[in-house]
Amino acid sequence: MRLNDFVLRGSEITVNGVLRIETESLGGNTSSTDRAKNGIKPKALTVSLVIAFNKSADLSELLQQAESVDENGKLKVFDIVDDTAKAMNIRQVQFNEAFNVRQIPEKKAWRVNFTLSEYLSIPEKVEQRQKTQTAQRQSANGEAIAAADTEQQDGTETLTGFEKVLKFADDALAPDTEESAGAVA
Repeated sequence: MRLNDFVLRGSEITVNGVLRIETESLGGNTSSTDRAKNGIKPKALTVSLVIAFNKSADLSELLQQAESVDENGKLKVFDIVDDTAKAMNIRQVQFNEAFNVRQIPEKKAWRVNFTLSEYLSIPEKVEQRQKTQTAQRQSANGEAIAAADTEQQDGTETLTGFEKVLKFADDALAPDTEESAGAVA
């Protein structure tokens, strides 16, 4: 495996690819199998290799690559050359998640595991290219209708038939404010 000009050195190198398709169940409490697509996440490569104790400089160089940042302080993006990456159409990666180093005393070596996540995945590029649709102003054909006034010129309210019935019932049920004020005192 090659990351830019850095060649990964070690033995027992294995590279596994992962493609996550996020979905959400639409069935609620039913047995429905309908799912909503929440997007295709960037692909990831999990890498595992063994580095001998006497090759500690190789481990140090790999750690430096994992910790490297660009001039803006962001994780460095690497062009990758690897058979699994090529098969999965992954061109650029960044170190992501955990970088694990575990001793293997019987082999006098370290087992190193890390994850490389795809940078600017195809679905991400497609999303960026899609133009955002701006809302269009809607209009109707014909003449505008002015809102009906609820008050007449003299200041009294104009009520519909139903509103008159409701007002009559409200007035009948409401206690007379003068009578209720005298009864309280």
